[in-house]
Amino acid sequence: MSGIGMLLAVLTMQQQPADLVVLNARVYTADVNRPVAEAFAVRAGRIAFVGSMRGALALVGPRTERLDLAGRTVIPGMVDAHAHLLGLGQALRTVDLVGTRSYDEVIARVVERAKAARPGEWIRGRGWDQNDWADTRFPTHQALSRAVPNNPVYLTRVDGHAALVNTKALELAHVTAATPDPTGGRFIRDSAGNPSGVLVDGAQGIVGRVIPLASRAELREQTLAAIAEANRWGLTGIHDAGSTPRASPCTRTLPAKGNTISETMS
Repeated sequence: MSGIGMLLAVLTMQQQPADLVVLNARVYTADVNRPVAEAFAVRAGRIAFVGSMRGALALVGPRTERLDLAGRTVIPGMVDAHAHLLGLGQALRTVDLVGTRSYDEVIARVVERAKAARPGEWIRGRGWDQNDWADTRFPTHQALSRAVPNNPVYLTRVDGHAALVNTKALELAHVTAATPDPTGGRFIRDSAGNPSGVLVDGAQGIVGRVIPLASRAELREQTLAAIAEANRWGLTGIHDAGSTPRASPCTRTLPAKGNTISETMS
């Protein structure tokens, strides 16, 4: 294409209506020559114009969406210099039990998560503290097992020194009344010697070791969830300080559409 042809193509593109115009804003451009603008326009997912209200309005067409920010601030996407993308994705898949005021509330949160879980999928949670409940004794698995019978459940206490599991998890780990306490840990037991569902310190590993590693599909789901959460807070790039050989291929093979974060391994 000749120089004149390229120029005409650019001019034609500039004259096409925008999909979105953002007006009446305080837009920080990161351009030292024009640090602040009052409007911008978006076309086909890309910034097509940054500048004055008049300039943005010139790109309004019959199908253009207008967004008046009433003087609110807009900044470019931020880049986190030290992030753990997959760790965030895993946390988002973990049931948040911090601040629960009763065992019933813990169970309700796990039940809600179980509604979206695949059959047999492990459900993990963290953050419960029986000292915040009216009954400060350690819970037992029976109520949890009745509420979630088909998925193994592993709920880590707030301090990481204990976990509560349901019957399904105990069965998969082959933990019974005959299972001895491991070195450096113990199973809380009922009066008949049966495991109550609470694992203390080293006993956590007896059940934890049977939790399978995340599949490639699960790693992909976790990564996409983390990207969506990062975008929600304005992050469009990260320096990933915790990428692993298993996780990295999942990030590299994400589809371009909807994958709105750039990743630098470190």
